[in-house]
Amino acid sequence: MRLIPALLLACLGLASPLTLPNGALIAPAAAQSIEVGGGVRVDATAGSRVNVRGGPEVRPNNVVATARGGDLLRVEETAERGTFTWYRVATLPDASPAYRGWIRGDLLTAARLPERTLPQVLAETTDRPAPAAAAEATEATGEAAVVPYDMRTDWSRNILTLYPAIEDCVRVNSAPPVTVLRATARSRGLAEVIMSDSAGRRWDCVIRQTGGTPMRYDPLSGSVFLRDRIAQEPFFSIQEERPGLDPACYRFERVTDPSTEAHLGWLYYRTCP
Repeated sequence: MRLIPALLLACLGLASPLTLPNGALIAPAAAQSIEVGGGVRVDATAGSRVNVRGGPEVRPNNVVATARGGDLLRVEETAERGTFTWYRVATLPDASPAYRGWIRGDLLTAARLPERTLPQVLAETTDRPAPAAAAEATEATGEAAVVPYDMRTDWSRNILTLYPAIEDCVRVNSAPPVTVLRATARSRGLAEVIMSDSAGRRWDCVIRQTGGTPMRYDPLSGSVFLRDRIAQEPFFSIQEERPGLDPACYRFERVTDPSTEAHLGWLYYRTCP
């Protein structure tokens, strides 16, 4: 008879161990927890799609990739937003396609990551520069370590694809040098390029992704870009020389054409408050 009350408590979800007739105890299963550095699976029907976002929130134009139900991911960071916990996740090294970004916690479930093989551990140890050496190299060049574009979570993930559009939008401006604040792909083969010129004016250029004559070129107010400053989105400049900004407050990255290695410009991120 001792079994019935225990079963009733278990059905009600109360934290009580189950007592068997022989006196043995079975503790309730521990709740799964998602931890930074651990693994998760996309908790959706196999093959179905889940948006991966550039930040821990749902807002227009911040979908950077698409995960599929069952994908195994590594957790890199967490963030609380309202009633939800968001997780910054990344695909495993051998995954294809690779992506990194934020997924809401109710769309994930804890999972065990595969054990790394000895060759993988040795490769990581050999290929990764020592922290001091990496810091010295960055300080010497003033340039940031390069992350593959398809692994990025900001607008620069599409910079090579949209470069023809960026170049032609910048060319139209009459007050160079021009700073590109954001470039995004739109439907029907279009792109939108947001820019600031030397006179402090800001422009919204809509153009074909392959470049050409802009279909729209409108002035914008500066308040439009507060969100991008908060999100630490990069700036881009089409010029040969690196922008003359304080390296203590900016990190720089040279952008080149992967097929010709021709210089295209500079991406730079503000690092000071």
